[in-house]
Amino acid sequence: MRTTFSVILPRWISWLEKKLGWLSIPHLGMILVCLQVLGYAFARLRPDLTDALVLDASAVLAGEVWRVVTFIAIPLSDSFLMLFVLWFLYYIFRTLRREWGDFKFSLYFLLAWLGTVCGALAFDACVESFVLIEITFFFAIATLFPNYEVQLFYILPIKMKWITIPVAILMVVQQVFFSTWQMSLCLALACINYICFFGPSFYRTIQRELQRHKGK
Repeated sequence: MRTTFSVILPRWISWLEKKLGWLSIPHLGMILVCLQVLGYAFARLRPDLTDALVLDASAVLAGEVWRVVTFIAIPLSDSFLMLFVLWFLYYIFRTLRREWGDFKFSLYFLLAWLGTVCGALAFDACVESFVLIEITFFFAIATLFPNYEVQLFYILPIKMKWITIPVAILMVVQQVFFSTWQMSLCLALACINYICFFGPSFYRTIQRELQRHKGK
């Protein structure tokens, strides 16, 4: 079931698709999940080398440029439950790709990746996993299909919004009480994709509601 407010993507995204269609990355969702699986195996087999994959600003500026890509492979944890997270992540990727097509899905990822990298370099933050980008995909699917039910762990039916709302709350709590201001700004830049794709629709909805209340 779709969101209760109208989501209309900005026109400049369609314009970019016509001009820069070559940015489209086929099978991007599968590629990202496979990278996470490799990162999961790497973290379990060689946990001592995982630090070499982290997006560390000082290390990148010192010449270790591979870190701007390899941090994407670092999973949230090396727990067995991470496999369920990866399955759910693939489900989200597949749904968004069907909804948007390859170009828009690729653009959404590239904006988050670019925002994360720029945030890490600009604010000297250290990004230790794929989580900042992953969160933006959770937000996208919950905005488009808030009442859609998935089988959590193949057993428990739960709506998308009831998965994403706790994630958002935990994210805010972590940023306020346990994170540095550098990471908070880095997260804000990582969410630039969500702002670009959904911000105009939220703005129009707020405008309509304000006008409706003024008219009463």
